[in-house]
Amino acid sequence: MSLETLNLSLFHVINGAQDASQFIIRLAIFFANDLLYILLFILTFLWFYGDQDLKNRVIKSVFLTCVSLLVGYVISLFYHHARPFVMGVGTTFIEHAPTASFPSNHMLIFSTIALSYLFAQRKMIGIILLFLSFTFDSLKLFIFYVFIVHFLPFWGLSFVASG
Repeated sequence: MSLETLNLSLFHVINGAQDASQFIIRLAIFFANDLLYILLFILTFLWFYGDQDLKNRVIKSVFLTCVSLLVGYVISLFYHHARPFVMGVGTTFIEHAPTASFPSNHMLIFSTIALSYLFAQRKMIGIILLFLSFTFDSLKLFIFYVFIVHFLPFWGLSFVASG
């Protein structure tokens, strides 16, 4: 089985069906569109109410996220993979520009920040952010954005950048 075949098979399992509950679809769209703002709120809260170590971690996580985004940009110059809806695959619940599916800036942002806190021994905030990242990633699959096989490189790139 080729990687592309595996990718499409796994995508069809997770991608939302036309007959999915409207509540679930709306919830998925809300989180897929607005979870990034929750992450920004958490970082802002940590900046204003955290100790000096947490403030340093906010700066480091933002810097590491910039590094991840730069590496992701370079990757996108050499490798383009269409989003599922561009290929006519799956069910699309929201509109999106037909940009490349890999790498996803949102996934890089979430996973890099989550892993940077986890590796900095700030386990509680790291686990919370990791949970938000997995939630965000899964919802993007449900509503159409990306393929599942793309998760591994995101987490790998974020792991390296956060180290």
